[in-house]
Amino acid sequence: MNDTEVIVAKLTRANNIPKDIVTQFKSLKGPFSIIYYDKYNHNLYFTRDRIGRNSLLVHKNDTSLVFSNVLGRKYKCIEVPSTYIYVLNIKTNRLKSISWNDDFEIIDETDMGEWMTSVQQQQSLPDEEFTFNYDKRSDIFEKENLIDFMENVGKETGKCKISILRQLLTNAEIKNTVFKITHLLERSVKIRVQRQPKMCQKCLQIKKSTCNHCSVGILFSGGLDCTLLAFLADKYLPKDQSIDLINVAFENGTNTSYDVPDRLTGKQSLEELRKLCYSRQWIFREINVPRNKLQKYQSEIIADLVYPRQTILDESLGSALWFAAQGEDNHGTSPCRILLVGSGADELFGGYTRHRNAYKRHGWDGLNKELLLDWKRISFRNLARDNRVICDHGRQPRMPYLDEDLTQFLLQLKPWLKCFPNENLGVGIGDKLMLRLVALNYGLTGVATLPKRALQFGSRIANKKEKGSDISRTFLDS
Repeated sequence: MNDTEVIVAKLTRANNIPKDIVTQFKSLKGPFSIIYYDKYNHNLYFTRDRIGRNSLLVHKNDTSLVFSNVLGRKYKCIEVPSTYIYVLNIKTNRLKSISWNDDFEIIDETDMGEWMTSVQQQQSLPDEEFTFNYDKRSDIFEKENLIDFMENVGKETGKCKISILRQLLTNAEIKNTVFKITHLLERSVKIRVQRQPKMCQKCLQIKKSTCNHCSVGILFSGGLDCTLLAFLADKYLPKDQSIDLINVAFENGTNTSYDVPDRLTGKQSLEELRKLCYSRQWIFREINVPRNKLQKYQSEIIADLVYPRQTILDESLGSALWFAAQGEDNHGTSPCRILLVGSGADELFGGYTRHRNAYKRHGWDGLNKELLLDWKRISFRNLARDNRVICDHGRQPRMPYLDEDLTQFLLQLKPWLKCFPNENLGVGIGDKLMLRLVALNYGLTGVATLPKRALQFGSRIANKKEKGSDISRTFLDS
């Protein structure tokens, strides 16, 4: 029985009762997008999972309403927000927005066209203009015993990053937090690598019953997030099955070398994985993309997948993911069906420079607000775009850091139990601190202190002279 059949059976049991249909939606976990028509009541239900991991676009004109995971530039469309479950009455054209959290609370009711205009305006705002209602936490103080301990460790331990991390782990509260994160992340990876047909992409096409080819790949820059995923995937996949580590690099200007920062870091982290997971066959796939090939596919395919996102940053990240997900190197094409990606790690564990800046300007409450801001906008800023781009190659992106149980635990933590962007714990320690401690406990000492590097710069796809928030020429010319 496939996923769709299971969900249809659930919805059928709701007997066309709106409240019961919504209850069935709320019972679902994992990534999904759903369109469901209740013919009896003329109600069209549509939504994405509450984190927003799958894409769902909607286009409306005078005569039609179009839903799809990909629509392309020929349709003016919006991404369905993951904030609510939507119920459109086809006869009245009235749209209800129903909360994920409460029993059957109708947050808003409006005309479908007015709703689309409002969402379009919100999704067109520059990042710096995105706002949300922030309720200040009453349990966040600028001084606390644990904060003092962490600051003192940074001051007194010396410059050795590993020594600082080890000293932090002597604190019981930190140690317990790391243990809980480790448990939840392990379970998340286990679910995402084991729940799949026991076949690779190629054997599935010829309808073999089983195979031992590579079925799981990892988008692999060699950084902290993806190397942790690779290490954990090794724990839960059969040892006779290889794992593809997919590393992408772009030709940049007059420099024809593909030894970009992510390629060098990738090879370094590969060696660490080989030492710790020595019985696994790791296949390091070097995806090299010349400039003319990049430009050709950006205009012909990638722009339609990225749309309705249109900025230079969206195009750069979308292109890097598209070529990586293609999985085509000089030795062939990856047969994997599942791609593990590190989406959400920076937003949840405080990996961006802006998190350090928010702390400098406004202290711990300012950092908490910045982390929550990133979480509120991740569904339409990153996830839907990445889903469209990766799925174009018939591979399924799976995002272990965005598991519901893990995110629920992380969101209730105080900010200093996610990251510690204080001057006493510098870059490569304080950013994504808890994730670094998880890596250290596994013996990933090289990876544990690697600094954050953005995909667009690590792969050298981005031009640092361009402003990422500007509209890409690909969309201006189309």
